[in-house]
Amino acid sequence: MAGRGLGDFLLSELRGLLPPTLFFLVAFNLLALTAWLSGSGASFGFASASLSALVCGKAVLVADNRGFFNRYPARPLMWNVLTKTLLYSALSTVIRLLEHGVHGWLANRRLGSGVEFVLADFSWAHFAMIQLWLAALFLVYTAFGELIGVIGRERMAQLFFGPVGASVA
Repeated sequence: MAGRGLGDFLLSELRGLLPPTLFFLVAFNLLALTAWLSGSGASFGFASASLSALVCGKAVLVADNRGFFNRYPARPLMWNVLTKTLLYSALSTVIRLLEHGVHGWLANRRLGSGVEFVLADFSWAHFAMIQLWLAALFLVYTAFGELIGVIGRERMAQLFFGPVGASVA
């Protein structure tokens, strides 16, 4: 941040946070809509979907700011895609476990109650299923991110939004 103002730093952070947050906002709200339409009684509503999208967006931003990525420039894109997917999934797991622990701690106002809550009072099957969905969504997100990195934003926009008869070369 040396040499840059606080406004430049915040704008840079917001630009990094916006794409993954929007992606996961749409994805999670589709999941919430599916649960609601199926009548499963799931409590995963718009507010939870929005909060989860922010958490995933922040996990992507934190992971991207580490020097760990793009470790395999000479290998096929799938190496970086899988590396990022695994790291994003691991980060989101830790963040979600901490979030559940804080809920338990706030409910009981005891330091150990957060851990007790995580170990006893919530559905591990539900948690694992959400993590599997997150991993699949991270895979799609990182695959497109890597593809955009190779092809370029302008070319990708032309391929997706340009005229139908435009040359692909």
